[in-house]
Amino acid sequence: MMRNVKIFLMISLLAFSFSTAAMAIQIGDVAPNFTAKTTKGEINLHQWGGNQWVVLFSHPGDFTPVCTTELAQVAKLQPEFKKRSTKVIALSVDSLKDHKEWIPHINRYKETLKDKGGMDKLLGTFSENTDVDYPIISDQEFKVAMLYGMYHPNAKPNQGSFGNSNKATIRAVFIIDPNKIIQTILIYPKNIGRNFDEILRIVDALQLSAKYNISTPANWQMGDPVIVSNDIPNEDIAEKFDTDEVSIFENYLKMVKQPGFFGASEESKERSKGNFK
Repeated sequence: MMRNVKIFLMISLLAFSFSTAAMAIQIGDVAPNFTAKTTKGEINLHQWGGNQWVVLFSHPGDFTPVCTTELAQVAKLQPEFKKRSTKVIALSVDSLKDHKEWIPHINRYKETLKDKGGMDKLLGTFSENTDVDYPIISDQEFKVAMLYGMYHPNAKPNQGSFGNSNKATIRAVFIIDPNKIIQTILIYPKNIGRNFDEILRIVDALQLSAKYNISTPANWQMGDPVIVSNDIPNEDIAEKFDTDEVSIFENYLKMVKQPGFFGASEESKERSKGNFK
């Protein structure tokens, strides 16, 4: 009898492990839909996203230091996301009341941010208000966090400095395309702030790839050469991309200038020199 119980428990544990693994969200999956209360009212993710790209990013809790800097940075970059037809939505496991009390702190910190190159350099021309105008989800019961695998009880670095120790949502980022397909998943520990210039760069690369069926090389920046799909025969590359400049490094690695890009910066022109003589 005891042996049968042990066998049953082992089978149950294996089944649970496999089912948990099978439920893990992967790139290429349809983004799980949900309806949740936010600082902008009740939102159904798929309906709210519409035909735009969506960046969903989570936080361990309100009134926490790293989170405050991150939400402020996203507030400052709102014009850049808008320019890319991309909506941003944050998640924290605290209440709407806490969210609304926290937002003035975020806006106040946002005013201290200085231009330091990268995307920040582009923002001087924007005159519109960049206070927090994106929704923040209240996920007090961890429903969305669990749905997206953003709950991780072992991810507790420096927990004494980051709020209640049982609030172990991690800094996750999901980039979702207009077809509701997850295109990128990024995971950060709670004590390391995210690089939102990099997130914008990923959105740019994903949108460019979707439009022209290309890939981007390591350290790609807007205006740099791109990688041609190996589905395109060599003799068709020049005509397809309307260019006489095709670099063939190997039969599997071919590059052309970024299609549809005009007015490359001096930095991108310099980076291109190694690929285009």
